[in-house]
Amino acid sequence: MLDIEWPFPTHMDFRGQKMAERLFQVIIVFFGLIGFLAGYMMQQFSMTIYSVLFGVLVSAVLTIPPWPMYRNNPVEWQKPSNSTKETNKNNSSSSSSSSSKSPNKDVRKPPKGKKDQ
Repeated sequence: MLDIEWPFPTHMDFRGQKMAERLFQVIIVFFGLIGFLAGYMMQQFSMTIYSVLFGVLVSAVLTIPPWPMYRNNPVEWQKPSNSTKETNKNNSSSSSSSSSKSPNKDVRKPPKGKKDQ
């Protein structure tokens, strides 16, 4: 694969995702209501459709790109621990306890109903 470095950030934090989703919903509902009222007053259903499509365009421009307002709360990752001894202890204890059990035993029940599938 090609490793391409983008000149702009492409991530969005969790709060930014929530804010973008809420903004998307508010814009769509707002333009839908305005379009419905304008279409009803003008007796033109096409006016309603154009208004909703314009709202979709506005909401896409405001919510799809990862604008800086969606990156205000970065995720704090934990630092990796250098506990290879703990990992080795866990691996050896789990392998000894799992050797007494048969890991390949199928304990699922067959499906009820159709027999010839």
